[in-house]
Amino acid sequence: MNGFKAIILAAGQGKRMRTELPKVLHPLYESNLLEFLLDTIKSFFGENYILVVSPKIKALISDNDHMVVQDVPLGTGDAIKRAEEKLGDFSGNLVIFPGDVPLVEENTIRGLCREHIEKNNDCTLVTTFLEDPKGYGRVVRDFNGNVLKIVEEKDANEEEKNIKEINTSIYVFKWIYLKEILPLLSNNNAQGEFYLTDAVKYFVEKGKKVGVFHVNKEEVLGANTQEELVFLRKILKSKINKKHMENGVIMIEPENIVIGKKTNIEHDVVVYPFSFIFGDINLKKGAIIGPYSYININKRIKGE
Repeated sequence: MNGFKAIILAAGQGKRMRTELPKVLHPLYESNLLEFLLDTIKSFFGENYILVVSPKIKALISDNDHMVVQDVPLGTGDAIKRAEEKLGDFSGNLVIFPGDVPLVEENTIRGLCREHIEKNNDCTLVTTFLEDPKGYGRVVRDFNGNVLKIVEEKDANEEEKNIKEINTSIYVFKWIYLKEILPLLSNNNAQGEFYLTDAVKYFVEKGKKVGVFHVNKEEVLGANTQEELVFLRKILKSKINKKHMENGVIMIEPENIVIGKKTNIEHDVVVYPFSFIFGDINLKKGAIIGPYSYININKRIKGE
């Protein structure tokens, strides 16, 4: 979409994963968290994106034309500052994503950008509602429902912790205004970091128009622990298998079948339990897969 550029914040280590592997590079079936998100970003934004990464991640992936490095993890606000030089004379709208939301869909991004333009927002933040919002920043509103600020859980009081509307860490900002506010961000908080969330408060204080775009919670769930990553995999598997069954694929025990995002399966294909099918593959009508099959090749598999 013209006038938009994406930034993916992927510099975090993810300490609660308890591994040496950076969080965004954790496997999500045939890919990883970052690659899943990046496929969607490229589909919508083309080459108009920037990756903010740590030195460790930079050494593990090859996308040098789009990367900037955050040497020290000083927070999301600092991460955006690192991208400022690469943005150059850009004067459009900046869409910001955390690197660990692989399930966000292209249609959702399209709707977000459209609403940002149609409502003439200076900032649009993406929110959802969780019964258990533990770990997420809360969206604080006034009595009229207008957004006042986002407060991180570690800085929230007991009343704010009871708020169910959470910040997904996906935003759209008019870059010309965000650029002016970045120097105002402070690290006077429980984490000692520069929060991008504080930019929302400054937008409100300066009279800028802040809007909200609500999304399905499953699209924007992240993964901060191994257990949460397992949950993401389950959601992904269920969504993909449901799509195939709706198209006439016969699945025996779909809960025990894993299919990749790029795999195409024609109707009347039968897939038996404990089959793993990955890659840019087209399974033709009449093919029978499994049980206990593993396929990860780029070729056409013929049926009848």
